[in-house]
Amino acid sequence: MIWFKNAIIYQLNKDTLLDKNAIEKAVTSALFTPCGSLDTEKMGWVSPYNDPNIGDVIVDMQGHLLLRIKKETKILPSPVIKQALLEKINKLEQALSRRLTKNEKATQKDVVMIDLISRAFSKYTHYWVWIDTINKRIIFDTSSFKQAEDILAILRKEMGALALTPLSTEKPLEQVMTTWVKEKFSLAPFILGDQAELKDPLEGNGIINCKNQEIASDEMMIHFDSGKWITKLKIIDERGVNFIVNKDLTFKQIKFDSSVLAENADFGVDEFDKRLEADFIIMANLLSKTINDLHTTLDAIL
Repeated sequence: MIWFKNAIIYQLNKDTLLDKNAIEKAVTSALFTPCGSLDTEKMGWVSPYNDPNIGDVIVDMQGHLLLRIKKETKILPSPVIKQALLEKINKLEQALSRRLTKNEKATQKDVVMIDLISRAFSKYTHYWVWIDTINKRIIFDTSSFKQAEDILAILRKEMGALALTPLSTEKPLEQVMTTWVKEKFSLAPFILGDQAELKDPLEGNGIINCKNQEIASDEMMIHFDSGKWITKLKIIDERGVNFIVNKDLTFKQIKFDSSVLAENADFGVDEFDKRLEADFIIMANLLSKTINDLHTTLDAIL
């Protein structure tokens, strides 16, 4: 499914970095290859389409580019490494009739790791990357900034320095969201959801998580009066999507209305590629409007 569940948003600052040909060249230069016998992790680009025989590495829908990256990670639980190393050391110490030195143990750990890696199972993960050439943004479907940066590093390796920064507001977002709720602003097409996280900005403790709660209720106002700010807030875009916005302006738990998800229900099960493209343009058009309008709305609150 193409529907993003998370969105870490970076704003680009140079038009030249949005050239499709340059992006395609960078992607084809870093295609996925499996881990070798000594690799613990590998990441590279794959086709967004379900059919591996389709060579296209980019879905281009009206200036919205969709990419897919694959990550292979060797599974090496620390208890397994520890046990294998202990057995190796005990065996050598018995054979030598002496204790191994610290350096010798370190050497044996390398030997054990090489042996285990060659026999380890692999975990495969895929991540969607959406490049919005219209609004000059790159959006990652991941909840981890580290993962987003790892993917960006692969693009940077082929394209050079990327002039971009995480999307942000002019004022601290905790303060902006708290003011929105306290003042009970009406900010169509956005309405407040029923979920929030509050935290004291000075003490850094006393986190309060609220679910199925009227956010602008008198009970919530007591927490605001005690000095707590909103760090996470559920927001509903009446055009067909809701999500949790975090204090770093990332989106999590993105959910699209059933009416949006059903717009392309007429495609058959054998039309995955066409359905992918059709769903992607619906999602991209809707989410790009949401991001644009929410960013403008948040900046206007204070």
